[in-house]
Amino acid sequence: MKTLRIVILTLSLLSAIFEAFPLEADATSIVIPDTLLPTPPELAVAAPAPTIPSSLEGYRKSDEELWWWNQAKKLKLNLNDTTVRYPKFLKFCLDVYKWGDHFFNSYDPEYVVGTGKRWKARIVNDNWADSYIMVFPKDLRMHMLSDVYANIGAYLQYMAVSIGYTYDMGQLANTGPLEHKKMEFGFNCALFNISLYYNENTGGTYLRKFGDYEDGRIIKERFPGVELSTWGIDAMYFFNHNRYSHGAAYNFSKIQKRSQGSWIAGFSYSNIKLDFDFAQLPLALLPYLTVPAKNYMFHYNSYAIVIGYGFNWVINPRLLFNATAVPSIGLTHCYEDSLEGAKYMPAINLNGQASLTYNLGNFFFSGIFHFNGHWYKSGTYSLLSSIENFSANIGFRF
Repeated sequence: MKTLRIVILTLSLLSAIFEAFPLEADATSIVIPDTLLPTPPELAVAAPAPTIPSSLEGYRKSDEELWWWNQAKKLKLNLNDTTVRYPKFLKFCLDVYKWGDHFFNSYDPEYVVGTGKRWKARIVNDNWADSYIMVFPKDLRMHMLSDVYANIGAYLQYMAVSIGYTYDMGQLANTGPLEHKKMEFGFNCALFNISLYYNENTGGTYLRKFGDYEDGRIIKERFPGVELSTWGIDAMYFFNHNRYSHGAAYNFSKIQKRSQGSWIAGFSYSNIKLDFDFAQLPLALLPYLTVPAKNYMFHYNSYAIVIGYGFNWVINPRLLFNATAVPSIGLTHCYEDSLEGAKYMPAINLNGQASLTYNLGNFFFSGIFHFNGHWYKSGTYSLLSSIENFSANIGFRF
């Protein structure tokens, strides 16, 4: 009887299972009851959306807030922020800039780091003069030096774009019309530096030595017969551009963390026009003039290859000293109206710079000296003409 009860119980259990999962014609298929199926999406009841606390409402910036011009007006434009919206063409230009910035401005962070700021405001006091050392026939030696021309200006700069105004401090003395002009343009990145310049002086020059006058001692005699006009372009490539930053010393765009130097190579072109009218010499000097009292014009182009070295000395984390010397050698081509007519001869030039920069947080203070000299050397005449420039800078990054 006990065995019979077990068999009946087993059959009852199997019967219940078959009723729950009936077999179809295909013995391999099993039909699952509707009560066990998941609810179809179209019939499902949506779960209530989570409620955002009132303190977080409006946490996303609107399209208007993210528009690039609105960000720029608030001085909050960050070119690395991928949420900022730009017009298509401007976005394309920005992408090209980012590629170029990565390619041309990559540094080893152990040696050079960025300032973290894109804006700079600075006040500049700029002072320059031109000088001449000459040897003429019959061993006539002369030294000349112009007045020092001083300007003061204010500049506002965003990355590579700068706008500013300078005032000629000589106008305060009201000594007459301006006799000098100066213009400069420069571009600097990790790999190279390009600078263009123009200088003009039509007076304000003094004789400091003149032959045997005063037994060759230092004098100061005004000589209005000097006219200078020069312009040119200098391009320099830095071989150790990953660890040496020229911009840290002269553009205040980087911070040099550890001392490092770099060999430099490049190209220099200059157009120089110098006119000396010795008919305008002071009467007291005429007896010591051993050449005819006439115009002596030196008008020539100089094409030269630049090879030099620059070094950044990190005196302490805030104080940086730089010295750069880039002599050049090449070819001089004289014009027809030049003193010795059209001719070719060797060109020897020297370009040197030095700076001392102090960084205090976002403030910076700097003194910069620049020397640009050209040597005209023929069988008859020797003339070293140069422009010396010193500038003092006080600025703030933001």
